[in-house]
Amino acid sequence: MVDLFNPATVKILLVDDTPENLEIAGRVLSNEGYDIYLANSGVRALELASQTVFDLILMDIMMPGLDGLAAGRQLLDLPTQKDTPLIYVSARAEIESVSKAFELGAVDYIRKPYNPLELKARAKSHVQVRRLYEQLQEHRQELEKALAHARSLAKTDELTGLLNRREINALMDYEMIRSARNNHEFSIVLADIDFFKIINDTYGHLAGDQVLKEISRLIRDHTREQDFVARWGGEEILLLLPETNADEATELASRLRQVIADHTFGGAGQCYHLTMTFGIACHVPGMTLNELMKRADRALYQGKESGRNQVVIVTASCNRPVQQA
Repeated sequence: MVDLFNPATVKILLVDDTPENLEIAGRVLSNEGYDIYLANSGVRALELASQTVFDLILMDIMMPGLDGLAAGRQLLDLPTQKDTPLIYVSARAEIESVSKAFELGAVDYIRKPYNPLELKARAKSHVQVRRLYEQLQEHRQELEKALAHARSLAKTDELTGLLNRREINALMDYEMIRSARNNHEFSIVLADIDFFKIINDTYGHLAGDQVLKEISRLIRDHTREQDFVARWGGEEILLLLPETNADEATELASRLRQVIADHTFGGAGQCYHLTMTFGIACHVPGMTLNELMKRADRALYQGKESGRNQVVIVTASCNRPVQQA
């Protein structure tokens, strides 16, 4: 963060068509340690301002060609100077000019000839206000980042980066409402890593954590943009598939099953393969979320009982047999 009270970091632009005025003001402010830039016209001021971000601009109002009011308006329109304080300077103090200067965005007005003490005091005051504003902006951005991070943590699983259980439950509640309103189908897939305990027992819990992270990445990489993926608990992963019927959900789950089965996990001489079992349930009108979850859980259990490494779907009628894909 820039030192608020370090004059050497402060860039001041002085604009005046009279060399003597530039020399006087430049000397006074240079003696305070400021980095001074001089422009003898409004055009030259615009050239400098397009290249350098200034902390303060002192602009003479009465100049030939592009006068101070017109030049100041253009200066403050530059992206590099939109927050730069502008002080107008003039030997004439007509109320109309002063009023116009403030309307154009000036923060202050100084009369010539310069009083060195006044010039130093006003320059220091406005520079400090500018720097305080910059620091407040930095703090605001840091707070916004921290807030965004906190919101992300509240919604995601710390280990895998997937949505957490609370967030996916909220999304499923919303999808239930949306489905009822628009008569859209949606499906859920409950997936579980086969024989995950063996990984922890054989290679250690760090290896197990790495497997969870890698499987989460693989599933995210092979699902659609509109799908939601969450860590349901332990080694279980839940997918919420909006506007997806049973056949489409089965096709997606089958593809994920193959991706996991083909992937090589581990490393450094400890390579191994894993499989996952997938249970699918498709929402039908009138079904509660609890009933939907029970169907997916029953499909997953059936897949585990019948050999693992497979996709199982419960059909729309709870009384019909479980089907395998």
